[in-house]
Parts: sequence; structure tokens; C-alpha cells
Amino acid sequence: MQPTPTDRRRVTLSTGHEVTLPLELECTVGGVTVLARRKRLESILPEKLAALAVAPGVGCVMVVGIRYHRVGRTSDESDEDGGPGLEPYDEFGVIVPAVRGSRSALPFLQAVDGEFGGYVHWLPVTTEASVALGREIWGYPKERAAISITDDPQGFRTVVRDDDGTQRVRLEVPRPWTRIGSRQREWALWSYTTMDGELVRTRAELEGEIALGSPVGASLEIDPELQTALGCRPQPLARLYGTRVRARLSAGKTRANRS
Repeated sequence: MQPTPTDRRRVTLSTGHEVTLPLELECTVGGVTVLARRKRLESILPEKLAALAVAPGVGCVMVVGIRYHRVGRTSDESDEDGGPGLEPYDEFGVIVPAVRGSRSALPFLQAVDGEFGGYVHWLPVTTEASVALGREIWGYPKERAAISITDDPQGFRTVVRDDDGTQRVRLEVPRPWTRIGSRQREWALWSYTTMDGELVRTRAELEGEIALGSPVGASLEIDPELQTALGCRPQPLARLYGTRVRARLSAGKTRANRS
């Protein structure tokens, strides 16, 4: 559903860029899910969130590379509702599937009576404007990093490096061989962050041709520090690939702003 004009709000970032909320995006995405120690995940989550349990003592983590093709309005679109948006950029995300407000701790049953979403633990990006966009509006833990994304007929590859060139992450996600498992999907979910000590809940709507399935051919390499912090195993459990995915990101909600 398209937001009405009264739902729109223009925001000027510290970099001088202007965007309009809800923010309209278009991207290609490739990621995997890996298993992780639930106790370790709980230690990095805000107190109001619980790590999604997939087995006793076991949770999971999603790692995903994203190439944005459009961020807000392009320079040749009408400025009636907001500024021209940002230049396209690349991003890498470490996201912990989590539940808010559940009374159950049993695997998967948490999501039945709770609110399901993903807590954003780490979000390096390639431009200063995208750092400001994420941090100033939603409190996303964005930082500038050297990210290399290759999207070709073989698959979607993401490499994240430190300033000195040391590789921190290498993620490879093959393209689906057939259209089986790849179909038009529409999702609405919650993205969680913290800002000024408060939990921020942001509604994200996704639409596009997205393939979910076997991790065969996918691989993940992460540095020991990050692996220890997450308590995760680098063996992919499942993979995700989506091309020309459209997304809409609303303004975040806190206790002081429940509307």
C-alpha cells in the first residue's frame, strides 16, 4: 500500500541529504542463516528482546550482503514529496532473529504470541551519507567499511575488509539454478535497534522475487572475533537470494512514539 501524502515526512541529514519517510528502496540481496549459541545471542540483545530459539539452547543469525540500486527518490524524479535521496551504496548486515513480548521460551512457539523481527547487530556500509541515514533516523549501528560486492551469473559475493585490508567476512550465495523455490513474495516484519538507550522498532515491507532454500554452494568465512561474539558456526543452514527487491522502511517507533 502506498503511503498517503499525510504519512510522508521529509528528513534532512547532517550530511545535507534529504529523504522522505517512509523510505522507498530497491536492492539485490544475498544471505545465509547460521546456527548460534542462544545464550551468547541473549547477551548482545536489548533486555526487551529474546533470541529466536530453533532448538534448546540454539538460536540463529542471518548474515546478508545488500546492493542498493535506489535509495529514496532519484535525481530525475519529482521533488514534490521530498529530496532526491541518496546515491546507491553497498551494505553488509549481521541480524539476530528475535522476538518481543513472548511468554514462551520454546523453540519457534515464541513467535506465536510475540512480535517477530530481527535485531541489527552490525551494519557496515560504503558511504558517509548512508551512515548518517541509518544512525540519525533509526539508530542502526552503521559504520563506513570497505565492502566489495560481485553480482554475476554464478552468484552474489560479499567481502568486508578492515582499513588495513584484512578480510573480516566473505559470503558467497549462488544464484538459483531454476525458478523452483524462487517466487514473488511480500513480507512485513520488524527491524530492531537501540537509540539513546531506547529500543527502536521499525516496520519494513519487502516485495520481490526472492528464493529461499538449500545452502548447497553457499559459504561463509568470518573472523574469529565476530564468530566468538555471536557464538555462531560458519556453516550455512539456509540461503536467501533476491533480485530487484523493493522495500519500504517506515519511521521508527519507541515508547515515546507509539503511533
